[in-house]
Amino acid sequence: MRFLIRPMVYALAAAVLLGRAVTVRAQDGTVRGTVADSTGKPIQDADVAIIALHQLTRTDAAGRFTLTKLPRGEHVVSIRRLGYAPDSIKVIVNEMAYACNVTLVAQAAVLQGVEVDASEARLARGIEEFYRRRARGTGGTFYTREDILAHNTHRTSDVLRTAPGVRFVRTRTGQGIRFTASAGGRRDCTPVIWLDGQPVEGMEIDDVAANDIEGIELYSGASTTPMQFSQRQNKDNCGAIVIWSRIPGKP
Repeated sequence: MRFLIRPMVYALAAAVLLGRAVTVRAQDGTVRGTVADSTGKPIQDADVAIIALHQLTRTDAAGRFTLTKLPRGEHVVSIRRLGYAPDSIKVIVNEMAYACNVTLVAQAAVLQGVEVDASEARLARGIEEFYRRRARGTGGTFYTREDILAHNTHRTSDVLRTAPGVRFVRTRTGQGIRFTASAGGRRDCTPVIWLDGQPVEGMEIDDVAANDIEGIELYSGASTTPMQFSQRQNKDNCGAIVIWSRIPGKP
């Protein structure tokens, strides 16, 4: 009996290190691969996601991952791990499974000559959770650093101008956001604003400059707000706006 075996196609690590998109063909709705550092050591618990499809998985102890049930066509696979610069590759899904190797570049533990303290470490973990929720599609509306830069503005309200279900009101520092519906049917709900994992009383969206933000999450009601941001829900269940600051020294 004769079998036809097609070779596995591996993405070039050098191209990944240069930040170039690496295209690998995948078929049969599956993409498999490994994630390692520049020395070839496998990276465990790296997040591997196709954000547009809300598919997320993590690498095992050998740095391996598998994404299955993928529709045919081109997809962007994003790879993130705390302590490493994030990266992405393009894959084209056809009929058979192919595999790719991805090399992540370690980020220095020192920012601007100052060792990272506990608060910065917590912020870094919070940002990784932000990207994880975005990959899963947990019911919110997400804006990344790239989205913010694309608007070329210092006012955060300008970034959120096209966000669904919001209305803007004038505040002392610029503009604030009100959700246009609540669980009780009330319009113009005032959401609770969280900054770096902590609720902030009396804060409005333009109190934080867009240039200082890494990511924003909008949750328009109690049913879509993650548990950790539901602890300070107001009586109208108006949801939450979650803001994550940029890590000092990060480009």
